[in-house]
Amino acid sequence: MKRIALVAVTGGCFTYSALPNDRPAPKIRTLADAKIIDMEINLHKQSGLCPGQEGKLYVNATVQWPGMKPVLRSLGNDVDSLDPASFAISGPLLTGDAEAHLHPDGDVLKSIEDGFVIDVKYKPEPRFVFHQMFPPEYSCFTGSYAPGGTGDGGNGGQNGASGNDGDNGEPGGPGGDGGRGGDGGTIQAYVTIVATKFYPKLYAVIANDHFYLAPADRRLVFAAPGGTGGGGGQGGAGGSGGNQATTSAERSDGNGGTKTVTVGQGAAGNGANGGNGGTGGNGGTGGTVEVTYDSSFPELRQYLATDVGGGEGGAAGGAGPGGAGGDSNADENAQRGAGGGDGASGRAGRPGRTGRASVRAGSVAAMFRSIRGIQLAVGQEPARPATPRVPRRRR
Repeated sequence: MKRIALVAVTGGCFTYSALPNDRPAPKIRTLADAKIIDMEINLHKQSGLCPGQEGKLYVNATVQWPGMKPVLRSLGNDVDSLDPASFAISGPLLTGDAEAHLHPDGDVLKSIEDGFVIDVKYKPEPRFVFHQMFPPEYSCFTGSYAPGGTGDGGNGGQNGASGNDGDNGEPGGPGGDGGRGGDGGTIQAYVTIVATKFYPKLYAVIANDHFYLAPADRRLVFAAPGGTGGGGGQGGAGGSGGNQATTSAERSDGNGGTKTVTVGQGAAGNGANGGNGGTGGNGGTGGTVEVTYDSSFPELRQYLATDVGGGEGGAAGGAGPGGAGGDSNADENAQRGAGGGDGASGRAGRPGRTGRASVRAGSVAAMFRSIRGIQLAVGQEPARPATPRVPRRRR
């Protein structure tokens, strides 16, 4: 049998070699130390810029640090990325900010033929300058909207004051009622199918004298719902009852001496009831929507939706909590007050009435003929049902 030697490990101090303090700090790789070989700008997954809708500029560059292979770099906040603020962005129909966000002009007609021309310069190396055109796209136009505003919320009830010694608290005040939601507006719209320089098929809309384009074969919504009623205010909290008044008295300690005790005087105050919640405001009435689509394109009807629903009633105001009963620290004749009850919750507001909506076919092409940059599509006027001939009765 082999003997295994056991080495006892005893506590003690171990010394370590001191690390040299003359080592250079690690060098952080920055873009300033690299050579930018090439650079390009693009919109990444954006198919274009939607008028009035914020977009984003993307920049890709091939960068090489000494002794290393070229790598790709893009916009970012890291020290080895391209700083968005290093790019000057301008154009006749757009502006750019320090985050490389693009803000195109919201007038659809301005970009309908020439798109959005953009000038970009990389300020640290002005040799990288770009002059490009990004096409317009219209996915941000999903319909026309004229909703009623939300009613004002009711004010919260005032909290009741707490009682002094032995006094009852004061009740909480009632919550205020919510305001009525606003009524929906009015929309009068005309829709047809057109083509532009960039797209063979688009929906063209004139709604309340405002012209815009929208992607074809997608739903367009014309909505003028009533506004939601304002919520009722919370009831105020009931005031707490005042604590029991006390006095000091001497009592025998049973050993021939005396002791001082606290004796309650009268009752402690009761807590007051909380205030009732306010009633929610009624929803606003839905507005009026009238949509006329080009009768040459009966298929348009399936893509047109309306919403003139009444607004939802405002939420009921919550009940105010009751105040706590007064306490007592008396050794003798201690009495505590009763707590107040919670107030009642308010009532929810009533929903608003539905408005009026109509969608019908009609002759609308003439309204679009004078608009520059669009070409009216050629449709087939739906055939009118033939009037049946009634045979003459022979006499």
